[in-house]
Amino acid sequence: MIHIFNPEHDIALGAHVEQFTAPHAARQLRHDLGFLPMIWAEEGDKVIVEDVEAAKEAFRHLGLKAKGSWHSWKRIAEVLDVRQPEEIDPWGWDQALFRRMTKAGVSPALLPMPNRMEAIRQMSHRQWAAEHVLPAMRRLPNTVGEATTVSNVSCLMALLHDHGRVVVKAPWSSSGRGIRYLDGQDQASYVAPMHNWARNVIGRQGCLMLEPYYNKVSDFAMEFISDGRGTVRYCGLSVFDTRSGAYTASILDTEEDKVARLATWISADQLILIKEQLTMVLARELGNSYRGPLGVDMMVVSVDNKLMVHPCVELNLRRTMGHVALALTRRFKVLPKIMSIVYTDKYRLKIEAPL
Repeated sequence: MIHIFNPEHDIALGAHVEQFTAPHAARQLRHDLGFLPMIWAEEGDKVIVEDVEAAKEAFRHLGLKAKGSWHSWKRIAEVLDVRQPEEIDPWGWDQALFRRMTKAGVSPALLPMPNRMEAIRQMSHRQWAAEHVLPAMRRLPNTVGEATTVSNVSCLMALLHDHGRVVVKAPWSSSGRGIRYLDGQDQASYVAPMHNWARNVIGRQGCLMLEPYYNKVSDFAMEFISDGRGTVRYCGLSVFDTRSGAYTASILDTEEDKVARLATWISADQLILIKEQLTMVLARELGNSYRGPLGVDMMVVSVDNKLMVHPCVELNLRRTMGHVALALTRRFKVLPKIMSIVYTDKYRLKIEAPL
C-alpha cells in the first residue's frame, strides 16, 4: 500500500478549481508532518513525502520503528508502476491530488475515476450529512442538532433574528477556518467583513450552513472505515480538544478508559447506541460510493441545564487526527498520553504524558 499525507484536502474540495495551489500553512503542514502515515504503515508499505530526510528525522523523534519505506514525491511515478499496481491510501481523495499525481507522471489508470472523487466531494458537503446522517441520528434519545442551508446573505441575516446565537459554516472548510460565530441580537455582527465573508463563500461554494449555537461541554468523535461495498467498521473513540473550531490535541488511551473519561457526561450505554446506529446509517448511506477511513465529530452540550449529545457535528470522509491517535495508541505500551500539533518554526507532532 502507498500512503500520502495531503492535509489541504478539505480546502481543495472547497476550491474545486483546475489549478489549485494550497495555502502556505497547508503546504508547510504537508511538508512537516508528511511522516504521519508511517505511524500506521505496515511491512512493505511505502510512504510518499516531500523531503525524505526531514521525514525520517521527524519520525525518529517519536521513538517508533518505521515498518514501511520512505519515498520522495519527485520519484512517485517510479514507485507507482502500472505494471505492479498497489492500493493508494491518501489522507483524502480530491481532484487536486489527482492532478498533482498525474502531473508527476503517475498513470491515471492507477488512480480513482474523476466521478468517484466528485462523489466524495458531494458527500463531504455539510448539507449531505445534514440530510443523510443527522436526521437518523436525531431519532436517538437525548440528542440535538439541526442545520439550515442558506443561499444568500439577506436570508442569512433574516434567520439570525430568529435564531439568536448561531454558527455559520462554509460547506467545505478545514480546521475551523470556514466557521463564524454570530449573535442575532448583536448588530455588530452585521459589519461589512461578515457580509463580505458570507457573500464570498456563497459565491465560491453555493451556500452557507447555519446551525444553532450550543454550550459545548466536551468534544469527541467516532472513527470508522468503509470497505466501499456497503460495510462500515467501527475503529474507536476519539477524545480531543478544539479551540475556535480548530483541532488542538487528542487523548491516547484504551477504549475502556476513553469511555470512562466521557462517563461524566455520557453513559457507556448511550455511546454503544450511537455507535450501532451510526454504523448502520453510514453503511446504508455510503454504500459503494466511498471506500476508506472516515470520522464523525460529536459534542456533549448543555441545553437548559440538561446534558445532550450532538451526534453529527461534522462528517469527515477522509482520515482524521482521531485515526492518527488510534494508530499511535496501538504503538505505545505506556498509556495514557496526549497528542498535539504545535507550531514554532515548523509544525511538530508532540507526544507527552498528561498533567
